[in-house]
Amino acid sequence: MKILLISYNRIGDTIISTGLINHLLEKYENASFSIITSTISKSIYQDMPRLDRLIIADKQKYSMHWFKIWNETRKSSWDLVIDLRSSSLAYFISTKDKMIFKGNENEHKLKQLQLFIGSSKELTPKIWADEKKYQNVNGTKRLDDKYICIAPISNSIIKDWSIDNYVSLINSGIFKDYQIILLGAISKDSLDAGKADQNNINKLVSLASGNINNLVDNANMIETYFILKRASLFIGSDSSNMHLSIAAKIPTIGLFGPTDEKLYGPLGKNNLAIRGEKTFLEIINQNDYKMGETKSYLEDLEVSKVYKEIEKILGV
Repeated sequence: MKILLISYNRIGDTIISTGLINHLLEKYENASFSIITSTISKSIYQDMPRLDRLIIADKQKYSMHWFKIWNETRKSSWDLVIDLRSSSLAYFISTKDKMIFKGNENEHKLKQLQLFIGSSKELTPKIWADEKKYQNVNGTKRLDDKYICIAPISNSIIKDWSIDNYVSLINSGIFKDYQIILLGAISKDSLDAGKADQNNINKLVSLASGNINNLVDNANMIETYFILKRASLFIGSDSSNMHLSIAAKIPTIGLFGPTDEKLYGPLGKNNLAIRGEKTFLEIINQNDYKMGETKSYLEDLEVSKVYKEIEKILGV
């Protein structure tokens, strides 16, 4: 059996969708899989069982990436095509059966995918990478026995808590018994965004007290996953690192502003989404947000609120 999955470009959505793929691997034990994804998300499929082809199709002008996808897949006869990107491409590919996902704004994305694929079990993200290949990560990344992971930057400043708040949280002493591991990647979207990210990280490292281990831009996606697996806690924006933390099955605190925790918030024991006084809808309906102003929309999330939730999880 040959299955083609038209998956997501963005890393966060890609990680979320791995639970659906794992369900398919268990359901169709003799199937081979071809996955369509992006350059930035391809590492998520490292060591995936029965992966026949990984087709990289990054977004292009005038939607030319869809032509590339069609050209890469049209000569094969598929048993099942699953389109998670709600396109019409499946109608133009030779296949015995097709499933086209149509999302909604009312349920968590994992629940939507569970209902879509017909799984009786809740879906959870899955990283297939072989841990044996990363058994030296503790030494190479200078990790202590006890550490907390913080991802203070995401792919957009509008989703990020201020660096001053992270400094206040760390300097409160709540992490005095832990090493602080900083995770994330400096923006490559523009020179200005990259400089802003670097300045923020430099500020955090210089002003925060305690044992800070800065791994920003110094750990790839799979290394980050194995770093997270041994962490006592993750704190950060709605980002790929937050979703990796959920896949690693550690306590995860997601800080939310202009994205909807109802759709993307961390699910599971000791996992929670925290926001300030403003709801998701209140934020995105602000005039400055509608006008595309670039600033943090988590300014109403107080350090004390985050502190109290960390206290509960760490038992301090």
